[in-house]
Amino acid sequence: MARKKVDRTQDEIREYPCYSIEQVASYIGVPKRTLRNWVTGYSYQTRHAMKRANPVITPADPENNLLSFYNLAEAQVLAATRERNIGLRRIRHTVEYMREVLQEERPLLRCVFETSGQDIFLQNISGKNLRNPLNVSKFGQYGFRSILKKYLSRIERDANGNPTRVYPLKAGARSAKRNIVIHPFVSAGKPSLAESGIMVEAIWKRKKAGETVKTLAKDFRLKPSEIKAAINYYAA
Repeated sequence: MARKKVDRTQDEIREYPCYSIEQVASYIGVPKRTLRNWVTGYSYQTRHAMKRANPVITPADPENNLLSFYNLAEAQVLAATRERNIGLRRIRHTVEYMREVLQEERPLLRCVFETSGQDIFLQNISGKNLRNPLNVSKFGQYGFRSILKKYLSRIERDANGNPTRVYPLKAGARSAKRNIVIHPFVSAGKPSLAESGIMVEAIWKRKKAGETVKTLAKDFRLKPSEIKAAINYYAA
């Protein structure tokens, strides 16, 4: 008997645990150990005893440490901490403070921030506009303003404030253009070229096999600049 097809909603697809820690680390350009610490927490020594730090990201499948598209979006925001050399403990304190103030378990995912001059305001949470926008620039002592300011434009959201697309920005990438996108409904959620939807991995494998940019551009019917963007993304 044929298995009955199960149609998932968009939210369910974005919540579905489909990425390993290794995959997400590769997509957004952070070390696997760093991402694992964000997802599983870690132990550290104090003057008196060993303590356990809680995770900053709650994985979609905690038992197997599998991540969803939503988890990937959270990790993309946190990726900026490595560029700024901001300690994970400080970031955790900031996130925990926002959870207490906003009563939102996953503020990195569900909160929508906007900028005004040098200040950053929280305008919307879980699809609801705040009567008095919260100025999160006061978290500057934790470096949170510098993180958000750079990465706000890299995540697109729907009317409910949930991420719909992530434009990964790897440390060391040659270009900050939004050429590469991770879309949960395109190329099985793997990085693809933003305009054509062609999976970046397919281009990279053929380039590694020795094919030229000119040949790849002709075969995929793309501009050479798009082929180079895909190659540079993997090279970064």
